[in-house]
Amino acid sequence: MPKRLSNKIRKIDSFIGTNSTLSGDIFSKSSLCIEGVVEGNIFADGAVIVGKAAYISGNIEAHNTSVSGKVKGNIIVRDYARLTSTCLVNGDIHAANFIADEGSIFNGKCYMNNENTTAAVTEDEEA
Repeated sequence: MPKRLSNKIRKIDSFIGTNSTLSGDIFSKSSLCIEGVVEGNIFADGAVIVGKAAYISGNIEAHNTSVSGKVKGNIIVRDYARLTSTCLVNGDIHAANFIADEGSIFNGKCYMNNENTTAAVTEDEEA
């Protein structure tokens, strides 16, 4: 039986539209959807949804993520990372679960960890 997602993960709290460019880091206590351009890192307690028209130049740290656009940076998630058929990811992925649709483009390394992915990555970097 699939895990039930908390309201924090299911609810989209913030949206960056296709005609928007944001420079700087984003911190969210919930989930967010990006359709525009982000030049900076994204930290979210919920999900990060990267739309088809989106471009992110920076790292993503979240509970889970679904990428349909372009990401130039690493993705670190506690649950799953999903790459759809329209995505282009240049960077490493750290995730408990990894889903790549046919046609997705991923240039990097994938590290499969347990739910404490963020903690494991931090410990590796300190060593």
